[in-house]
Amino acid sequence: MSSRRSTPGPCSLRSLAAAAAALSIAAACSGKDPYSPGTKLGTFHVTAALTHTSCGATPNPWEFDVKLNHDGSTLYWIQGGAPIEGRIDPSARAQLEAEIVEEVRAADPRGMRGACAIARTDALALTLLGSDAAPTTDPALAAGFNGQLVFTFAPTPESDCADQVATAGGGFEALPCEVHYDVSGALQASSR
Repeated sequence: MSSRRSTPGPCSLRSLAAAAAALSIAAACSGKDPYSPGTKLGTFHVTAALTHTSCGATPNPWEFDVKLNHDGSTLYWIQGGAPIEGRIDPSARAQLEAEIVEEVRAADPRGMRGACAIARTDALALTLLGSDAAPTTDPALAAGFNGQLVFTFAPTPESDCADQVATAGGGFEALPCEVHYDVSGALQASSR
């Protein structure tokens, strides 16, 4: 979840052109920017510390910047593509989740091998923090956050991804696999 939605591990994101086109049409009809909805909170510098991986080599520590916006109790995590959103609950926590499926390899009919597509699920649970480092339910007062970020990589049900594991020369230690980080973010540039 970096500013370019970089991915820890060997799986990289491809263009989401169809989704972008659909969001552009929605923006034209609603007058709202689908890539920056709500009120801007600012840019937060994020430090992620690896706590567990079953996927193999993973960046640790991992640092990136993210923009946060809000609309009432809805929090938006913005990193260059469509924002990920979640609701801020009465304890100042928000749960955000997104899934992207990437075709890693096309089918090879001559080699009798099916295509390989891997679904990546990003799950982020964070607590907003005010300038006194205490939890705040008011996003406008957020000076930082902390929480956990989990990436799950799994072949889609119809995929043949046996060649993507390390024992077959691939980039994953195992599939499915998970990468867990503890994350903390600090406001760097306010948009308020």
